[in-house]
Amino acid sequence: MDVARHHSAERTPGARGVTFGRAQKERIALVMNVYRRLFAVSAGLTGDDLRRLGSQALDRIAAWSPALLEEIDGIAHGSGFEVELIGALNARTELLAASAGECSTIACLGTATASGSAFGIQTWDWHEELCEGWLVWTIEHADGRRVETVTEAGIVGKIGVNGSGVGVLLNILGHHDDHPPVAVPVHALCRRVLDEADGAVAALTMASSATMSASSAVTIVADDADGGVACTVEVSPAGPGFVMPDERGVLIHTNHFLADPGRQADTMVRESPDTLLRLDHARRRVAAIEGPIDTEDVLEAMDSHRGGSGAICCHPAQGAVFGDRWTTLATVVVEPARAELRVSAGGPCQRAAASTAAAAAKQ
Repeated sequence: MDVARHHSAERTPGARGVTFGRAQKERIALVMNVYRRLFAVSAGLTGDDLRRLGSQALDRIAAWSPALLEEIDGIAHGSGFEVELIGALNARTELLAASAGECSTIACLGTATASGSAFGIQTWDWHEELCEGWLVWTIEHADGRRVETVTEAGIVGKIGVNGSGVGVLLNILGHHDDHPPVAVPVHALCRRVLDEADGAVAALTMASSATMSASSAVTIVADDADGGVACTVEVSPAGPGFVMPDERGVLIHTNHFLADPGRQADTMVRESPDTLLRLDHARRRVAAIEGPIDTEDVLEAMDSHRGGSGAICCHPAQGAVFGDRWTTLATVVVEPARAELRVSAGGPCQRAAASTAAAAAKQ
């Protein structure tokens, strides 16, 4: 499947949002319809509840990043949806707090890599019904800043890299205190980091300063000196926790807390214990890589279906119903030294199959 893309070069956030909303109207409608069903099925939220919580999200976004509020206003205007519903969409993690989810992230410092530069790779695992609802959004800011982000249509950002060599990867977590009222939406947090951070310190400071009402592992991979930086900020209502690479220079994260204070009230180890098995499996597969590591080594390590629907490369279980049809929507490689984002639709196994098919076609 080809990856959908949108390029923005408008000079103001509002104009950027309007143009995006108009161009991606059908994709935003698909995403909105899926989330309305998910909000109802998984969280019992409909109608007025969504507008109320969406309004809370807009208030927090206004305080966190006024430019993003202007952009969201524009998206609502361009797509024809109420701005409160676009606000709810941008707070989908916060509204669905305690709903299980998956993702696996592997980041390597330059001291461990064949290129001598840091990189990060993740599988983005989410609901199969959204396989046509995401895209890569390239944003050229008026002052020369550049952002590339993988996101769902109508949501301001998620995984990505900026022109200053700062990459962001994202895994959902679960904490006992995850619930409304909505604080800073994690997708707005990620986008502001991509918009504004000029290095690892700025990115980590921004991520750790946010007050959260839902939990996520935000992994920063940056092209700083001495092999770069890789650090996961585990954001949660309890406050930030930090996970650093191991002695080899490798950092692996799945969907449970690894650091305090979050792990004291972690919910994922009980609700989705596959996160523990994925972490252990990923660690063992990367440990088996001999010599300097390159991106292909890591992608091969992540091409694993061990664990079925809870695998690193996951596909829906047979008979799974709406709300439980987990699949790897995309495989994302971030190379900050090159300010490069490489995205393949589907999991590592589909990427490998596509490469095999392409090679066969050349013969």
